[in-house]
Amino acid sequence: MTTESYAQSCPENIGFENGNFQNWKLFTGVLSMENNQTSFTLNEVAKPATGRHTIISKKNLVDAYGGFSLIPPSGGNFVAKIGDNGTGSQVDGISYLMTVPADRPDFTLTYQYAVVLEDPDHEPYEQPRFIARVKDVEKDEYIPCVSFEYVATSSLPGFKKAEGYESVIYKDWSPVTINLSGYQGKQLLIEFISTDCARGGHFGYAYVDINNVCGGPIAGSTYCKSADALNISGPSGFQDYYWYNADRSVKYGTGQSISIKPKPADGSKIVLDLVPYAGFGCPSTISTVIKGVDYDLKVLNKDVVCQNSEIDLLSEKYILNKSADFTYLAYEDKDLTKQIGSLVKITGNKTFYIKATNNKGCESIVPIDIAVYEVANITVNNPAAVCYSESVDITKNELVVGEMAGITKTYYTDEAATQVLADPQHIKVSGRYFIQFSNQFGCSKIVPVEVTIQEKPILKITNPKAVCQGSQIDLTAINNFEGSDATFQYSFYEDEALTKILSNPSKIDKSGTYHVKAVSAAGCIVSGQIAVTISNPPVFTINQPATACYPDKVDLTNPALYTEANGHFTYTFFNDETLSSPLTSPKAIAKPGTYYVKATNESGCFSSAKIVVKYNEAPKLVLNAPRAVFDNEFIDLTVPEITRGSSPFVKVTYFEDQYLKHPLQNPARVNRAGVYYVAIQSANGCTSSAPITVTVLPQPKIIVPTAFTPQKETNNRLYPFLVNVKQLTSFRVYNKWGILVYESAVLANGGWDGQFKSKMQPLETFSWFAEGIDLFGGKIQSTGKTILIL
Repeated sequence: MTTESYAQSCPENIGFENGNFQNWKLFTGVLSMENNQTSFTLNEVAKPATGRHTIISKKNLVDAYGGFSLIPPSGGNFVAKIGDNGTGSQVDGISYLMTVPADRPDFTLTYQYAVVLEDPDHEPYEQPRFIARVKDVEKDEYIPCVSFEYVATSSLPGFKKAEGYESVIYKDWSPVTINLSGYQGKQLLIEFISTDCARGGHFGYAYVDINNVCGGPIAGSTYCKSADALNISGPSGFQDYYWYNADRSVKYGTGQSISIKPKPADGSKIVLDLVPYAGFGCPSTISTVIKGVDYDLKVLNKDVVCQNSEIDLLSEKYILNKSADFTYLAYEDKDLTKQIGSLVKITGNKTFYIKATNNKGCESIVPIDIAVYEVANITVNNPAAVCYSESVDITKNELVVGEMAGITKTYYTDEAATQVLADPQHIKVSGRYFIQFSNQFGCSKIVPVEVTIQEKPILKITNPKAVCQGSQIDLTAINNFEGSDATFQYSFYEDEALTKILSNPSKIDKSGTYHVKAVSAAGCIVSGQIAVTISNPPVFTINQPATACYPDKVDLTNPALYTEANGHFTYTFFNDETLSSPLTSPKAIAKPGTYYVKATNESGCFSSAKIVVKYNEAPKLVLNAPRAVFDNEFIDLTVPEITRGSSPFVKVTYFEDQYLKHPLQNPARVNRAGVYYVAIQSANGCTSSAPITVTVLPQPKIIVPTAFTPQKETNNRLYPFLVNVKQLTSFRVYNKWGILVYESAVLANGGWDGQFKSKMQPLETFSWFAEGIDLFGGKIQSTGKTILIL
């Protein structure tokens, strides 16, 4: 146990330890200037103004300009921020109305502040500022020696320039003690106010934290008798401290806090001279009489509770000699920097600290150990993974680590323990399950357990390719199991029950179904079957192709040539018996001879045989083209003269097309020019065919125009047109009197020009007569009339 001296607790939530502004009033306002003076009026608001009244609790936050922590190291858990870095001549404030206890003639209040102000180098009354003041409500006056105003240009030590912000200054956390001695029973209004500059272009804001203990101006004057030294402290916020005995014959020391050892006798008077900073407070002398208090805090040494239960550390169950004269606080660290509420949730074994303080400053600190029942220390090892065909039993005691005496277990599928696991002894699905351990005191703990059911490993079997008799198959070849689990170890058997192991699975020479057992790295077993095919060579017969006729081709690939006895085969063709010279065109064999065919089955086994191609000679066909005729005559293709010179034949046919598909209807009376086809067949059935050209010409004609115009640019000559006439022998023109007016045999002069004896003939009808020799030497004559048009 250790003892120190401090003051009693302050009014409720004056230090914002409820995490809000409970019991505080909030204000906003605007600055105004008149006659070189700045004034403002504050208006109360019902709730915190966003960004201007802020409660801060996160201890890792720092100020954006000063870089200092927003929670003071020796303060509480919550801090109030007043104002922001916005501009516009804003004023923000908070106030707390308190009554000094009537039985407390000596009373102090300690607060800590940190300030961030822009320093725009305005007039002092225009500068941003922070104001801390206390008003005597009865007198409606601010108490002068405890009210302070921190201006951006203040000479108060501790202000620094913000790095990277030329016009911003800041002051890190500093404590100030307000001496309110002599105000017992009176109402006092505590105010904190931050303002922008009066011109509206520069900001100011502050942080405030108030200590949770209040008392006389000198802390530690009432001490616990068990202490061997007197640790005594003066109020914060002064420049100098001087400590003396009652007649000033002994100077105990300087500084805000000193330790006097040996401690003065009970009833001794201690005198303290206080020297304030210039412009912040009044010089004063205060004193106190020391007094020993005989109080040793007694607590329950140790308690065992359920994990996650909530207990009241400040209840009489834990404080065994609780007294109304003392205030009790709980902490989670021995340095008393982490204060906690009386109710605390217990998650594990931990030592807490209880501090008892009376209104005279005597303090006693005692540790208390809180432990959780053994059920909280139970852990579970995850069961080993099992194969897909097995199940997991999570009820086995060997999975549990910890003392199980008096502990019961229940099993669930969810962490909230609402879905009971139906069969915890035979779990067949991987996943997270939960075991709840409970004791007779009602304590319980839910522990997860991971169950792993190995998935069925993949066994993929590809049957090996069939081989021919005399060859062997290797069942162990890795390509037989491509796509299977890479960790498999394989073994091979004759039977599905896997009892007859194959002695040499790499040399299988017998067709059949064999069996494979595959064991994965995790020990999981799967099995399957693998089929082996040892093929017989192909058995087939050849239906030799019929004797062909030139120039026909023989197709060796014709399926009708082959009769298969033991399967369906693929055929390839060769020139030689060694099957080394493949035929390039087995579909079109053009010459007789012995060829070789190779039949291959699906297993790659093959056999071969001869195939003989025979040819008969086709008859010789000679065609003599018939003479040309005019279209009033016919050509007879059936006369012997047409095929004179051909070899003997037994049949002759006539066709319109070269493919001999369309027979000529009447080959003895052909009257249409064109190419026809004649085919002869010999006694051995071979056929020859050839084209024959038939020429049919139009009948010969001599044509003379029925009119002509000798005096025009066109049609100015009269002459005959010859059709199939190879020679004109005479062309004569007669007038209506029968007089010959023009005659020519060769038309060398281009025809008759309409003149007779150098005189143009009149418009009238003339008669003409023409004579010539046709293409075949025949004589042709023609007459007619024509009109001469002038």
